[in-house]
Amino acid sequence: MFGRALASVALLLSLLPRTASALPQSHETAGTEAIDVVLRSPVQLTAIERRELRAKIREYGSHSAGEIVRELYQDKGYFKVEVIPIQTPTRNAKALVLQVNTGKQYHLIGISWHGNVALSQSELASLIPFEPGELFTRPKMAEGLNAAQKLYGSRGYINYTCVPTPHTDEDAGTIAFEIDVDEGAQFRFGELDVQGMEEPHRQILLSAWQGLRGRPYNVEDANNFFNRFFRSPRPDIKPENYTIRKIEEASHTVDYSLQFVPSIRCRVSGNSHLELVENH
Repeated sequence: MFGRALASVALLLSLLPRTASALPQSHETAGTEAIDVVLRSPVQLTAIERRELRAKIREYGSHSAGEIVRELYQDKGYFKVEVIPIQTPTRNAKALVLQVNTGKQYHLIGISWHGNVALSQSELASLIPFEPGELFTRPKMAEGLNAAQKLYGSRGYINYTCVPTPHTDEDAGTIAFEIDVDEGAQFRFGELDVQGMEEPHRQILLSAWQGLRGRPYNVEDANNFFNRFFRSPRPDIKPENYTIRKIEEASHTVDYSLQFVPSIRCRVSGNSHLELVENH
């Protein structure tokens, strides 16, 4: 059972959408490589797929090439594809040669969810719509799993996790997934602590917070609240840059705090000493 869980977790990680931080970086500087990628595969990539492959390798580096190739073939239904490096780039030879053992193409015949209570089967099923027998594609599963995490998070289930387990039929070339859900507890908005603000303004803020307090926690609602009162002229300044969020596991609440430091205005006197002008 433990081995099955580890394998399922590895599968989950492979299905989630890739980001620049998720893909391993090459020892060389990514974006500067000009290597020739040679695939020894019974199934060739299209011209568009080859351009996509080269672009991603330039972005993430040659050490990520095997994973990128594996994902491209999974997108074509080759769920169990293996990518084996035959030759890696050197200072004198810039060719990267990969052996691709595609295996069979798999067709998706079923997705079932288990352990869910807060969300119904129909709600979860709608996140990964498919026609039984259609070609399996990794992006559809990845997008559906990501959508489930966002939906649970929007309803306060911030510790939600899931483990998808594949079941394949080698003879029929089909695949089905059982997705085991651990919803965790539902969290709600807790307290807002405000320090360093003038009392009338502080009371306005705390009064408005009462509209959120006790509701299922949603990070988007929290951001909308703070953006309403603290609009920044700079788009890179976000609520997480000036608020402190604290997750209370015991009470299943999420608290926030704001701490304002009073500004001090000074001037330089004739003897080059700083003098306090105003403190507010």
